[in-house]
Order: sequence, then structure tokens, then C-alpha cells
Amino acid sequence: MLNVYDIAFNSRIYGPDLRTVIWFQGCSIHCKGCINQHLWSFDCKEYNTINSLVDKIPNNDVTLLGGEPLDQRHILEFLKELKIRKIGVILFTGYSLSELQGSKLECTRLCDVVISEPFEIDKLNPKLYLRGSDNQIITFNSDRYNPRDFEQHESIEVIIGNQVEIHGRNNEEFLWKLLDEKVI
Repeated sequence: MLNVYDIAFNSRIYGPDLRTVIWFQGCSIHCKGCINQHLWSFDCKEYNTINSLVDKIPNNDVTLLGGEPLDQRHILEFLKELKIRKIGVILFTGYSLSELQGSKLECTRLCDVVISEPFEIDKLNPKLYLRGSDNQIITFNSDRYNPRDFEQHESIEVIIGNQVEIHGRNNEEFLWKLLDEKVI
């Protein structure tokens, strides 16, 4: 079982191409200044079986965030199933790749791209795409994605449905501009 906080479909801001984004509930790292502190608790948000979660992915690309995806008990089996189904994977982890061993290390090798290292508030860099601090590293384990696609500018995504969802880093000035222009 996997403890999922939220799923966003058809996103374009957490990696190249149209993708599904999965936020996992639970994190043992607790980076100071983390923007997802509400995902630290391991209390159950929504348990999903591996197959039911994979079946929810409507396209060929997925980004895994948290919380901490590698803290999920059955994440290795989930990643193996994604690989079998040829779904491209971008994994965000606060773990340092150099410190990983065993199944957590094996998990990273099943991903096409791994964005690793703990967020460090004193190395905050809001201009980085897909990373929050200068120490975080992008590792390419396959040629599925072009490294140039990971040099884009910061962006946010606003999804309007039964509720308004804002994904990406909060850019208050940009959001107020959208409101003033009556875009949202």
C-alpha cells in the first residue's frame, strides 16, 4: 500500500511533457524551511494499492513528490510496475544519493530522473527550475528526457474545477497580477 496525499493529472510544471504528479504522505527527513511540512506526518491520507495507483496514471509520464516518496514501504514495487508499463519517472527525494543503500538505492535506479538532496534554506534559490536550493542535484539515469528540459524558468499552474488548486512554488506577486487581470 502507498499513502497518497494528492494526485494532479495533466500537469506541465513538474517536469517535461504532460504528466501525472503524485504527492506521498509521510517524510522522515524534515528539511528546515520545507514548503510541504503538512506532508511530514505518516498519518493515513489515502492508501492505494500499487496496481490501483498505476492504473490512475492516464499518460506516459509521472512525477513523484512528497513528503518523501522513498519513505513509502512499497515504493520499490510501485516503481518496478511503472517500469514494466514504460511510464517515465521523475523522482524528488530529500535523501542524498551518496548515502542511499539497498532498496532505496534500487528505487532511484528505476527512475529516469532523480532530483536529490535535502532542501537547505540557506541555499534557497527561487530561480532554479524543479529545485529549491543550490545543493540539490538532477541525475539522469536514462535518455528519456532531455537535460535542456530541466533548465526552464520557475512556473506555477492554476487548476480550476470544483476547487482552485495552485501547484508550484507560491509566487504571490504573480498570483495578484492574475487576479488583477481577472485571469483567475
